[in-house]
Amino acid sequence: MKTIALSEKTFKLLERIKSEKRAGSFENVVLNLIIEKDNVPKSLFGSLKGKTKPFTSKERKELWKERI
Repeated sequence: MKTIALSEKTFKLLERIKSEKRAGSFENVVLNLIIEKDNVPKSLFGSLKGKTKPFTSKERKELWKERI
């Protein structure tokens, strides 16, 4: 975990967004702002967690073979 310094004005703006979006934490607020700005697919942030099955050992070995 890292700590960042914010001006009072920036903190109040983040606090307002957190309240408006009913975000559980400032972490969620910042992450959602980044995703919106960069149009990052949610799949890159774990939204598929639990919806896909893990790779088997054989599948992992085949994937790594292709990369080497």
